Amino acid sequence: MKMRNAKGRKQGSGYGRLFNDEVLGELLSKAQATVISNGSELERILLEKTQNIQDLEYFISEIENGESQEFTEGVYLCTKKALKKSRYSIEGIEPDLMIFIVQKKRICKVIELKDGDTFDTKKSAAEQEHLERFSKEFGCQVPFATEYYICSFNQLDKEAIYIGFKKHFTQEHIMTGKELCDLLGIDYAAIIQSRKEDAEDNLRFFAEELVKIPAMREALREAFEKV
Repeated sequence: MKMRNAKGRKQGSGYGRLFNDEVLGELLSKAQATVISNGSELERILLEKTQNIQDLEYFISEIENGESQEFTEGVYLCTKKALKKSRYSIEGIEPDLMIFIVQKKRICKVIELKDGDTFDTKKSAAEQEHLERFSKEFGCQVPFATEYYICSFNQLDKEAIYIGFKKHFTQEHIMTGKELCDLLGIDYAAIIQSRKEDAEDNLRFFAEELVKIPAMREALREAFEKV
């Protein structure tokens, strides 16, 4: 996501108080908003490139019927929104993605999608418990073998993901971003490249906006003189 398109808090931000400069505070709050939005943007990108399930109950009934002309063999992605509207939702647990593989052996992969790969122990444990519980309860209601995964989109090393999530997820429940994209038939490298281009734009935008701030220009001048 491009930082220039984010909305920052113009007044009263913690960053503004930290530096005693509301303009700098707004710029930094834009950076924070961009970081937060990156996760939801990633989900949007995946949804745009896949076959989506808009009505989960209808999808399940069609699959159970076994003669659906609409949902033939393939891979289908279910959104949080579709899950919440269905009778299959479980209070307090909303996995980011549910991937339904329709073939001779039907599989549903319940996935929590992360940009990062390092979290505190309590959060990692809770994520694992929630995914396992959802997978079991949902799996009892549908004609799919249900599996759960934690997916660290930007990490290709499963051992690093294992360590980053404090060893709460075993290797069989870990998925890389590359594996997720391969499953969905999406070009992983193209997504990474697009996000790198956004990052380059963000760096330029941040630098350009930073030097527009009088107090920052003076601080930078003094810092360069000390080097």
